[in-house]
Amino acid sequence: MSNFAIAGVQMHIRNDDNGDEIESHVRSTVFAFPWVQMVVVGEAAPVGFRQDLAVELPGPAEDRYRDLARELGIWLIPGSFMERAGEAYHNTAIVIAPTGEVVTRYRKLFPFYPYEGFVTPGEEVCVFDVPEVGRFGLAICYDKWFPEVQRQMCWQGAEVIIQV
Repeated sequence: MSNFAIAGVQMHIRNDDNGDEIESHVRSTVFAFPWVQMVVVGEAAPVGFRQDLAVELPGPAEDRYRDLARELGIWLIPGSFMERAGEAYHNTAIVIAPTGEVVTRYRKLFPFYPYEGFVTPGEEVCVFDVPEVGRFGLAICYDKWFPEVQRQMCWQGAEVIIQV
């Protein structure tokens, strides 16, 4: 694994469209710390936990962050979205490369019930490669309390685990 600078954005999250605030924080972070290569935002940052603001992925909400990552030339994990997939809802994080390509989407395996009572669990752990850097794992919030998640990521070669 080589050196790789990651910044985490911590912000107040409203149960509303937080896109402008996320974009502002990401831009400010990259401006203040130009060596940063990846910016990670927290769980539910884009729209909070509101079912009525759930988005389809891929779609326009995701495209906004793809454009931002491409413009700034960074890896971007803009938090996790409330995703609508047919009749199901998922708590889904996306990983975007500096080219604007969505490298992976991860659906939270362990929703925090009853708070996320409407969320359908995902089915797979998430690992992805950052070329010439290493293999990363991605998990969301409550997943951390289940060691099988991190163990599986490590078995799949994860050298760094990002927890949103």
